[in-house]
Amino acid sequence: MCLRLVEKFPACGCVYHTHAVDRCSYYGRHSVIDRTIWVGLSCPHHNGK
Repeated sequence: MCLRLVEKFPACGCVYHTHAVDRCSYYGRHSVIDRTIWVGLSCPHHNGK
């Protein structure tokens, strides 16, 4: 199973960082599964300050 970690802000859903794909031996023969890690609260753009 190939995994990609995606760090997102929970309040606005904006992406903070997308990590490289952790490849398995079947890379390219099946889809990549995204796993979301929630960081902070909201991005600077949606912070409201």
